[in-house]
Amino acid sequence: MGYHRLPRSLGTVPPQIKVQVKHRQASASVQEVRELMGLLQRDSDVGVFVSSGGFTPDAKATARSSSVHLELVDLDRFLDLWQQFYDRLPEGDKSLLPLIPVHFLDPA
Repeated sequence: MGYHRLPRSLGTVPPQIKVQVKHRQASASVQEVRELMGLLQRDSDVGVFVSSGGFTPDAKATARSSSVHLELVDLDRFLDLWQQFYDRLPEGDKSLLPLIPVHFLDPA
């Protein structure tokens, strides 16, 4: 499946963050979203589903109407978040997807 869970007996306390990542062109389906939702405990877990191919409309609607906390992150949102928090990342992580500023002349 691609899920990784640590037992709570290892000293973890809620909330736990459970992440699923799909790097492909196809959109993540409602079934895949439901599978991750099934691992989340209401009021104590946060789910993050990252899909470079985006999500089907049904998958988005299911996540929005869910009683668990589930964030859907498509490629555009991932890149926005990467840019927003880039300055806070360790240098090793920055090298995975380096950003360089591009400057434009002010036409005024």
